[in-house]
Amino acid sequence: MVREDLPKFSMPEKIVGESVILVPRTEAYDEALWQLIDKSRDFLRPYLFWVDGTRSVADVHKISLSFYKNFQEQNFFEYVFLDKQTKKLVGAGGVHTVLYNKRQAEFGYYRDVEASGKGYVSEAVRLLTKELFARGIHRLVIKCDVENVASAAVAKRCGFTCEGVAKDGIYVYGEYHDEYVFAKINGEKNNA
Repeated sequence: MVREDLPKFSMPEKIVGESVILVPRTEAYDEALWQLIDKSRDFLRPYLFWVDGTRSVADVHKISLSFYKNFQEQNFFEYVFLDKQTKKLVGAGGVHTVLYNKRQAEFGYYRDVEASGKGYVSEAVRLLTKELFARGIHRLVIKCDVENVASAAVAKRCGFTCEGVAKDGIYVYGEYHDEYVFAKINGEKNNA
């Protein structure tokens, strides 16, 4: 049987849910992203290797340019998450790895420390899952530090199955951490 790679695809410029709107990350959101990262630094740092290196709007801007270029080139798709009513930025994330040859993609996300418990990230993951499955992605993956209870809860709430723990799967700030691996397969009954 000959394997056919999934052709590159585009993603929507706007995805609207019940409480969140997803739009591609561009420089227009750099100041708001910088404020979110800076005020949520202690909350984000244990799980995200890049937090200490993000010290200014200029640092955020460099990454935004790279993310948007990759969005346009269909390599991966980074969004910002906006509250639907207020249009306030409440988080960011998206599809950081797309393996077209394997029909597989991996999610990553973070949110404002003040946006806890409002369901923004879970809704964003559900919306992106629907879009990716419609485009032929077969397997979606979420990986997170085993101590990151909130991220693991998002994966479970969105119907991802824990496949196991990668021992020392994360290296952040000079320390190894175990990492959960969650997955969801297109067409499985848990695809709510």
